[in-house]
Amino acid sequence: MKIDLGGGSYLEPDRGPRDGKHYMRVVRMEHIPGTRVGHNVTLECGHGVQAFGDLWHAEVDGEVRLLCAKCRDLAETE
Repeated sequence: MKIDLGGGSYLEPDRGPRDGKHYMRVVRMEHIPGTRVGHNVTLECGHGVQAFGDLWHAEVDGEVRLLCAKCRDLAETE
């Protein structure tokens, strides 16, 4: 379920399992100032996402993997 935040942004819960083709390895994480658990994240595909919460729940075989909604949405339009 996507929650529209306006301006082309939306919030989407990331629920596992994280073995699908659109789950990408995190290559860089940067804390979002003013938040306790917010991070700007760069994925192996080059896309960026914002993630909130404990990211270690998204660990798969020692690597943190998150859903790249851009890759998924682009694949759906092809």
